[in-house]
Amino acid sequence: MKSLELLQRHYSRSDVVEELCYFCRNRWIAVHCISPSQGLVFRRYGRGYTPLKLSSPSDFKHLLQALGKCRLRSIYASVTIYKQLSKLEDVYDYSLFSRSTPTWDIDGIFSNWRETISIAREIVSFLEQLGVTSVYVKWSGNGCHVHIHEGAFSEELLRKHNPLDLAYAIVEYVRLKLESRFVELSPGGDTVVENKIDPARVFTAPLSLHRELDVVCICMKPNQLDDFTPDWVKPHSFKHSSDWKHYVEGEADELAEIAYEAVGGYPLRTRMRRRKHPPLDEQIRKWLEKA
Repeated sequence: MKSLELLQRHYSRSDVVEELCYFCRNRWIAVHCISPSQGLVFRRYGRGYTPLKLSSPSDFKHLLQALGKCRLRSIYASVTIYKQLSKLEDVYDYSLFSRSTPTWDIDGIFSNWRETISIAREIVSFLEQLGVTSVYVKWSGNGCHVHIHEGAFSEELLRKHNPLDLAYAIVEYVRLKLESRFVELSPGGDTVVENKIDPARVFTAPLSLHRELDVVCICMKPNQLDDFTPDWVKPHSFKHSSDWKHYVEGEADELAEIAYEAVGGYPLRTRMRRRKHPPLDEQIRKWLEKA
């Protein structure tokens, strides 16, 4: 199937659009699109440098219209869910962070997918030992992401700590605890686990296509890991579990408190500030378009 035909067919599916919108609501999104003149282009702002958002099928339709001649390739969503997201300054305003999704980024090689799955299983197992079951795994291209559902934290806990601080602390705590096991499971160092939690970080949204590979980003619950094969991510016959939406509120509180005590919050918080001007990459892109 030709690439443009694949994009048209995939993003015309109502189930794909609904799942994308459900995940992306109240998050800051970004897209990769194919420009006739520039090739693959990354965008995360609309007109007036307003943050891109996606909450409903009508939003999705408007997004496609706003892209103009560019064809949507991939959709990404922030780790943070916002109380409000209407202007550029909102994206770095700590007081507007409602919840954040702890995410372990497992970067591997597609052909070495078994090694990636084994590391994901190790993280999931560790979390289960700590009583956290509100977990899902997202295969996103060459590797995968392990997520704790952001709903697994109580409102009481979030009144005490900022959600981004908790997400960073949890990911780092578990990563450090399992570091030696990751080395054992990937002796060649081909598969690495990283903590990429930060205010601007985006990860591939469920049922998005990969930016380069013709594969779909699918979700699975931990009990499906042993059954996973690369066939699950084929665009015409992907296998995706919507059970990623299930969570138990408050079950991750104890882990969050332990991790925060051991690691602390997001380390660059004091350097965060409200942005008064468009980001440099956007300024350069705008200048190039005028040139």
